[in-house]
Amino acid sequence: MTALPADLKTKFQTWDDSGRPQQVGFEWKTENWRRYLRNSNILDSLPNPIDRRAVIDTFRRIYDSDSALDAFIASYLWGYAKAGFGPYRAERVIRLNNGPERGKDFAAELFKLAMIAMEEGGVAAYEHIVSERRRDRHFFAQWGPAFATKFISYATQASDKVGTTPILDAIVSEWFGDHCTEIGRLWLTWHSAGSYRRYTDCMAEWANELSIEPEQVEQLIFNVR
Repeated sequence: MTALPADLKTKFQTWDDSGRPQQVGFEWKTENWRRYLRNSNILDSLPNPIDRRAVIDTFRRIYDSDSALDAFIASYLWGYAKAGFGPYRAERVIRLNNGPERGKDFAAELFKLAMIAMEEGGVAAYEHIVSERRRDRHFFAQWGPAFATKFISYATQASDKVGTTPILDAIVSEWFGDHCTEIGRLWLTWHSAGSYRRYTDCMAEWANELSIEPEQVEQLIFNVR
């Protein structure tokens, strides 16, 4: 078992002593998102500020390709709520991964990914992307692990069949490099699922030790409340 770093123990104790507050929601610029995603009806139903629970609700309503795309937009908006370039990047990912003439259907691929995450787990979903990227390096173009693991994490949280897997982004990866070198370097690439597997295994161990959920461990590391 990987030892619980002192920094994480301190973060947990501070959070626990203050009553385990939920992460606050993020305000987002409605008109900016509507300008880039004008055909998306989900924007009208998302709260402002948007928090994790609101995003999870969109994942619980996934039943087809369109609802999977709605969930993608919700997770992207939450992740980029504070960044003015978020709407542009969301639109770019959708545009680059669509095109019947090229055999691309982003919403259908998102639905497939969500079903894998919800039924087989987050690592299986990550491995699916790795496998597809080996076949086609343009698969999920401009959608890197930092944001794809947000989608995967929320999908697992919305499922009652699998354990939850946390988000892996640059901030979390850097924290591991500073505080936990035992599990090796965590790479934010689609070359292999090894980093994500080592990361999620470690986070599951720590979650069990602290009697909380893996995504709560990730929030403590990210330290945004």
